[in-house]
Amino acid sequence: MIAALLAAGTALCYGVSNFVGPRLVRDLPLYPVLISGQLVALVVSAALVVTEAGGPSVREVAAAGLAGAGNAVGLLAFYRAAAIGPLSIAAPLGSLGAVVPVLVGVAQGESIGALKLVAIAIALTGVALAARPGRKRPGDDAGDRRAAAGWALVSSLGFGVFLAGMSEAGGGGVFWAIALSRASLLAILAIAAVRLSSPLRVGARDVPRVLVPGLLLFAGTLLYTVATREGDLSVVSVIASLAPVVIVALAFTLLGERLSRTQAAGAGAAMAGSVMLAAR
Repeated sequence: MIAALLAAGTALCYGVSNFVGPRLVRDLPLYPVLISGQLVALVVSAALVVTEAGGPSVREVAAAGLAGAGNAVGLLAFYRAAAIGPLSIAAPLGSLGAVVPVLVGVAQGESIGALKLVAIAIALTGVALAARPGRKRPGDDAGDRRAAAGWALVSSLGFGVFLAGMSEAGGGGVFWAIALSRASLLAILAIAAVRLSSPLRVGARDVPRVLVPGLLLFAGTLLYTVATREGDLSVVSVIASLAPVVIVALAFTLLGERLSRTQAAGAGAAMAGSVMLAAR
């Protein structure tokens, strides 16, 4: 039950971050938004590693590095998908990355009975339906939607690698895992920004805003890493993937969007699957 609650906190943090972040980059440079909060997360987690006994193994360091690389790919592809198409396409397809750690968990010997399989299927189907695009927005075209879907699928693979890698890296200590993965993530983002000659500065008044998405991702990652140590990876990863439900709820309350019957049914199915997993 504790693992399920922690994973639900991850979904909340990731959902808010992935709602706020793409909206910020409409009038701010992409890389400062991605880098600023992650830099703070690196500093905080690096300072807290002194509270953990011992240190990570070579395998756990490698897993953290791989997780950071996957996170970088996932974030860049997700923001690209959100920039050229509606979030209602990017969010559900990006969440399909949960399949990666589920398969890893099964390969490592985690039990996955019929009921758990049904619960996972219901949750993942609900996620996809909850953020299913409704009416076509003015200015959208089929090409934009197809391109957005392609980038979102790339993001799902990146996020899946991140989720699986963090579970392995967490064995050497939560803050070690976060610090090392953030170092890898920041290195890749910095290289990409330099190669693309992207702006890296924002005005002083915008600094608090650009910190928000990264800090939320840091909090979500912390909760997720702890959750994987308290429960099965195949369960935790699926509950953590419910972030699109949060995005739809925020769009409903803050942007005045309305849920279609399909979206409402999907949100209910996602929550039902989550409860089934938590109550196993």
